[in-house]
Amino acid sequence: MASLPQGPAPASRAPSGMTTGGESSAEEKLRASHALLRAISEAQADFIQGGEPRELLQRLLTVVLELTGSTSGVIGEVLAGAGGPPSLRLLASFPREEDGTTWELHAPGQEPGEPRALVGAVFSTGAPVLSGGPGARHTFLGLPLECGGERVGVVGLAQRPGGYDTGVIDFLLPFVHACGGLLTGGRQEQRRRRAEQEMRQTQEASAERVRLLAERLRLVMESVQDGLWDLDMITGRLFANRAWLGMLGYAEDELEQTQATWAGLCHPEDAEEAERLVQEHLKGITPLIENQQRLRRKDGGWTWVLTRARVVARDEQGRPLRMVGTNVDITAQKRTEERLRALIRTLPDLVLRQSADGTYLDYHASRAEDLAIPPEQIIGSNMRQTPFPAPLLDKMFMHLGRAIREGTLEVFDYALDLPGGREYFEARILRSGQDEAVSIIRNITDRKQSEVRLLQQEEELRRHRDSLEELVRNRSEKLLKATIELEEQQAQLIQAEKMASLGQMAAGVAHEINNPVSYVMSNLGTLDQYVSSLTPLLQLQRELLSNPGGANAELLERMGELWKQEEVDYLLSDMPELIEESLAGTRRIKEIAQSLRSFAREDTGEPQLVDVNTELASTLKIVWNELKYKCEVKRDFGPLPPVSCHPTQISQVFTNLLVNAAQAIETRGEIRIRTRQEGNEVVVEIADTGKGMTQETISKLFTPFFTTKPRGQGTGLGLSVSYGIIARHKGRIDVQSQPGQGSTFTIRLPSAQR
Repeated sequence: MASLPQGPAPASRAPSGMTTGGESSAEEKLRASHALLRAISEAQADFIQGGEPRELLQRLLTVVLELTGSTSGVIGEVLAGAGGPPSLRLLASFPREEDGTTWELHAPGQEPGEPRALVGAVFSTGAPVLSGGPGARHTFLGLPLECGGERVGVVGLAQRPGGYDTGVIDFLLPFVHACGGLLTGGRQEQRRRRAEQEMRQTQEASAERVRLLAERLRLVMESVQDGLWDLDMITGRLFANRAWLGMLGYAEDELEQTQATWAGLCHPEDAEEAERLVQEHLKGITPLIENQQRLRRKDGGWTWVLTRARVVARDEQGRPLRMVGTNVDITAQKRTEERLRALIRTLPDLVLRQSADGTYLDYHASRAEDLAIPPEQIIGSNMRQTPFPAPLLDKMFMHLGRAIREGTLEVFDYALDLPGGREYFEARILRSGQDEAVSIIRNITDRKQSEVRLLQQEEELRRHRDSLEELVRNRSEKLLKATIELEEQQAQLIQAEKMASLGQMAAGVAHEINNPVSYVMSNLGTLDQYVSSLTPLLQLQRELLSNPGGANAELLERMGELWKQEEVDYLLSDMPELIEESLAGTRRIKEIAQSLRSFAREDTGEPQLVDVNTELASTLKIVWNELKYKCEVKRDFGPLPPVSCHPTQISQVFTNLLVNAAQAIETRGEIRIRTRQEGNEVVVEIADTGKGMTQETISKLFTPFFTTKPRGQGTGLGLSVSYGIIARHKGRIDVQSQPGQGSTFTIRLPSAQR
C-alpha cells in the first residue's frame, strides 16, 4: 500500500504532562496522543496474532497511567449476577490484584467516595464519573466500556495531580474504544476456543481454526472505532472495516478494496513521503510505519489521518506477505494545531523552547534581528553560546532551573546595551514538559520609558496637588467660617420667625391671660369683703377666748347677731369656690406662660425624646385664641412612639400650620388634627376647610419670602422655615389642596430607635 505514512520512532518514555497553552503544549499533547495510539495499534496487532487480552489490557493500562500521571487504575469486565447484583472481574490493575479478583458493584455499606462505589456508579449510569477536583486529596475518573451498544466493562483511574476534566476524557476515547474492542474480542476468543475444542473433538480442528481466525479478525476490526485494514501484499487485496470506510464517507461495497484504489486516495503532496516510509519499513530500517497524511473523501474534501502499520507475516525468504494497520481521523487536531500556530505567529514576542541544560529545541521570532544567534544556527545551540553577560546568563539559568523543578512561572526583567542604545526586556519562563520549558521574551523598552515619563508626570502632579491642597485648605477654612456664620444666621432667622409668630399672637395670648386675671381679681375683691365681714366676729371670738370666765353670755349673743348680720354661713360656703376659681385661673395663666416660654426659648442643640401628641396639645394652648372664634378643632390622637427631635422647632412647625389653617378659613370652619403611626414613621395630618390653593401656589409654597397674605401680615418665612426643620429631622412634609376644598398638610417624622 503506497500511501502508508511513517512518523517518529517510539519514545523511550511518553510525556505525562498534558499541559495547556502555547505551541509546545500542543506538541506535547500531540506526542502523548501519538504514544497512546501507537500503544493501541501494537496491542491490536498483537491481539490479532494471538496475544492474551489480559496482558494487552495490562500493558495499555500501564501506558495510560504514565501518560495521564495517574498512580492507580483498573480495567474490569462486567459479569451479570445469577439472580444477584452484577460484579466486576478485574482484568488489569495497578497496583496489581490477584487474578480472578472481583468487585461487587452494588454491595451494601460502601462509602459514596470509595473506588468500588464510583465504579458501580459508572456502570449504573453508563456515563463518565469524575470525583474530586484541582487541589483535592483524592481524585477519580471512571469511564464505561461499550461495544455494539452493550456495556461490557469499566475503566477507572485515580490520583492524578490536578484532577480530571473533559480534556482527559477526550484524550482517553481511543483507549476506551480499544479496551472495549479487546474485551469483546477476548470474549469472542473464549467462545472461539470453546468452539475450537469442540471442533478438535469432531476431527475438524484445522479447517475450523482458519475460519475462527478470520471471524476473530473480522469481529475485532468491526468492534473498534478506528479505521483498521489488512493488506495481502501478494495479491494486493485489502480488507478495511466500516470505520475506515465511514471516515471517508463511503459505505460498504462502494470502493474496490485493492492497494491501487487506496493509493489513489492519497494526497499528491503526501504520496512520495508515504512511499518512502513504506519502503524503509519493508527493508527493516524502521520497526513501524507512522505518518500523517491526507486522504480524499467521497465528497471531494480531504481528511487528515494518522496511519500506523507494520508487516505481520513474511515468507521463508523474508519477503513481506501481510501488513496490518490503523487510521485515526486527526482533522480536528490538525485544525487546532494550525490555529495555535497562527496565534503564535501573530505574537510580537520571541518564544523559545529550551531543555534544562539551556539547549534550544525550538523557537518563534517575528523578526530575525530579535535573535542573538543566526536563525539557521539556533536549533541545537546552547544558551551559553549567546553573547550575553555572564551575570545575566547565570540569572537566566537560575530561573530556568526553578521553573522546570518547581513548575512555577518565572518572571524577571533585564537590560542590554545594544548598538541603538540600552533596551529593556521581560522574560517569562514556564515548564512545558519533563526537563524543558518555554521562554517568552518581550521588548519592554517603550514601557520602561513610559514608566520614567509617568514618574516625572507624577512628580509634577504631586507638586500641583500640594499647591491645590493648600488652596483647597484655605478655601475650606473660609467656607467653614461662612457655613458657621450661615448656621448662626439661620438660627437667628428661625428665632426671629418664632418671635414674629409670637408677636402676631401676642394680642390673642394677652386676651387669653386677661380672662383668668379678671375673674381672679374679682374673686380676690370679694374675698376682701368677706374678710372685712368676718373680722369683727373673729375679734369677739378672740375676746371670748381670752376671758373664759367673763360675761360669756353677752359675747355669745353679740356673736350670734354678727353671724346672722354678716351671713357667715353663706360666706363660708362661697369662699372655697372663690378660692378654687382663682387657683384655676392662676393655673391657666401659668400654663400659657410656660407654653410661651417653651415656644420662645432657643434649642439646646441636643435632640430630645418627645411625645408628638403632647407637643400638639401644648401648641394648641398657645394658638387657641387664633382658632376658637373661627373654627372648631377636632382631635384624633392615636398612640405614638417617641420621636427624637428639637421640641421647640417641632412646636414652631405646628404653630405655623395651625395659624395658617385658621387664616385660610374666612368665616367659620373646621380644623382636623390626626396623628397615627405608619411603620417606622409618626404621621401628623392638619386639615382645614378653608379656601384651598392652586397648583401654582403649592409649587411656590415653601419658597422663602413667598406669601399670599397682604403686606404687613406675613413674612413669607413660616412654611419655608417649617420645611427646613422637618428636612433636618429626616422627615418630609406634603401638601394636598384644591381651591374651595381646603388643604391638608401631612408631616412624617422617623420614630426614635429604642
